[in-house]
Amino acid sequence: MSRPFKSVLAATTALFIQPAVAQDEPYDLGTIFVSGGLTPIEGSAYGRAGSVITEEEIEDRNAVYVADLLRSLPGVSVSRTGAYGSVTQVRLRGHEGNHTLVLIDGIEVAAPNTGEYDFSGLLAADIERIEVIRGPQSALYGSNAIGGVISITTKTAQEPGFAGNVGFEVGSDGTTEGRLALRLNTERGQLSFSAARRETGGFDISGTPGGEDDGDLNRTYNLKGRYRVNEVLTIGGSIRHVDRTGDSDSGVFGAPTRAGLVVDDLSGTSLQETYGGLYAELDTLGGRLLNRVDLSFGTIDRQGVSGAGVRNSDNSGTRAKVAYRGTVALDAPTLNSANHTLSFAAEWERLTYKENDPTIVFAPGQLVKRSREQTAIALEYQGDFGNGFALQGSVRHDFNDKFEDFTTYAIGASYQLPNQTTRLHASYGTGVQNPTLIEQFGFFANFAGNPNLEPEQSKGWDFGVEQQFLNGRGLIDVTYFNEELTDEITSVFDPGTGISTPVNQTGTSDRQGIEVAASAALTDRLDMSLSYTWLDAENPDGSVEVRRPEHEALLRLGYLMPNDRTRLNLEVQHVAGLFDSDFTAASLGANVVELQDYTLVNVGFSHEVTDDIQVYGRIHNVTDESYEELDGYSTQGRTAFFGVTANF
Repeated sequence: MSRPFKSVLAATTALFIQPAVAQDEPYDLGTIFVSGGLTPIEGSAYGRAGSVITEEEIEDRNAVYVADLLRSLPGVSVSRTGAYGSVTQVRLRGHEGNHTLVLIDGIEVAAPNTGEYDFSGLLAADIERIEVIRGPQSALYGSNAIGGVISITTKTAQEPGFAGNVGFEVGSDGTTEGRLALRLNTERGQLSFSAARRETGGFDISGTPGGEDDGDLNRTYNLKGRYRVNEVLTIGGSIRHVDRTGDSDSGVFGAPTRAGLVVDDLSGTSLQETYGGLYAELDTLGGRLLNRVDLSFGTIDRQGVSGAGVRNSDNSGTRAKVAYRGTVALDAPTLNSANHTLSFAAEWERLTYKENDPTIVFAPGQLVKRSREQTAIALEYQGDFGNGFALQGSVRHDFNDKFEDFTTYAIGASYQLPNQTTRLHASYGTGVQNPTLIEQFGFFANFAGNPNLEPEQSKGWDFGVEQQFLNGRGLIDVTYFNEELTDEITSVFDPGTGISTPVNQTGTSDRQGIEVAASAALTDRLDMSLSYTWLDAENPDGSVEVRRPEHEALLRLGYLMPNDRTRLNLEVQHVAGLFDSDFTAASLGANVVELQDYTLVNVGFSHEVTDDIQVYGRIHNVTDESYEELDGYSTQGRTAFFGVTANF
């Protein structure tokens, strides 16, 4: 038996042999996947592999960035270029970062030029819920969902009337954060506003003795609301703005040694991101047909400075989308009472990107606004057959103005065994990823676009077993997945010209793995969660895919003290089998280098001073572990933070 399968078996066995503990009320295992289909679907009937992080879990962990919450989920790998606020990539099941579709309040937020969302600026302060759907999701979402979907929902007013929340935090490296949230809930609607400002002096990510610290300033504002006009019509919308400035250090391609891959300098980036949307929902046919129209947009403006502190980039990207979705009950007079539904959707999307400053471009063509449009139609069936078996199927056709049109499809099935404690789930799907605008057009002096690129395509399946234990107070899910990616896009460097060019690789990139997720209320006061991922991801030539650990595990323990007001948390994360490209002069990216395995320990507490005032604290990297997520980029040692929040 191979080492990864032994690890999974050991973890699974350890969970199942724990003694049962009596408890008056069963542990709540129910969940809803809002983004699992064109309409929400119950987790107990969902055939695809997915995870949900709830508002309670977010508050218990007192995490600052959403990326650090995502680390606790199976099938998810996160890499940050050193300091908080630096470029942060999230990969699902070994795919690239731009293979993950990211939604915030239903609005796509990826950068139009790269097709990837940088998680470095996404604070967790106003987040209510995070859903992660793993595997090809193009049949529902089109391009950019070839590896999966991450859907994030911000907080809304829960209690009737007006309420608010303020918070403040201080910590290591000169870190301060202030937060404010105002919420209104009436009989006809809700309105929520939040603002957060976080600043940190940071540390030197180049690791140069006496080097300058690389800090970050983040200001985030979010406004959303909904209003029920009458019994059949509801309107709503949201707008989000993030303004951030971060220091960084330059990477040196072809450095003599690994120690010189990152140098201490004055480089940095400023970003202004604005996303928004409006929607209207109309109930028709007496509640049998629900219609929804969405209008959304996004703009990202980016300015960069070189290592000498001189501006070297100024660009803008936009996204505009119009979408319609209708859902009809097939076997009942209303959707609320239906076991079988059919959804149909259509959308139009336009992306643009351009450089703004003629004084810093290398060619006039950079100043030309590049654009791309596509339209799509989709169909989805959801059915619950009442005997423990549920089925979902979807198909989508995309019409592209720059590439070939394509059709993707997916199917998922769930079966609850008669024992009512075991559930089987399985899915199969296909996906397509369009080349990014950068890959298509270039825009940089050392990077030439390739207009002849073909879209990347994938197909994959997974099968999982979900088992309740401890008399229903615990749940474990073990899933195996297998995917194939063809026409994977990579960059080829020409040492003679110093220019990189994107090309489609010949052959198949294979990915397989095992995902384990478990959670349990061990006693009335002690709870735990565990995630483990074994990943085998290879390029067509058999070489390992970089920045995707082979093994990643995270164990979390939470304990509520007898005073019922103080909660203690412990997290232990282990990463092994992590590779990165070797960009030293001897390799110039042709080879890979294995980074050192590492284990991180984080601890924290929260205490309710009163029903409305809470204090909390946490220590990250308790053992002061020295480690790297990317070759050459230093990471933080031991840090500590303390904060207070108050409701009114």
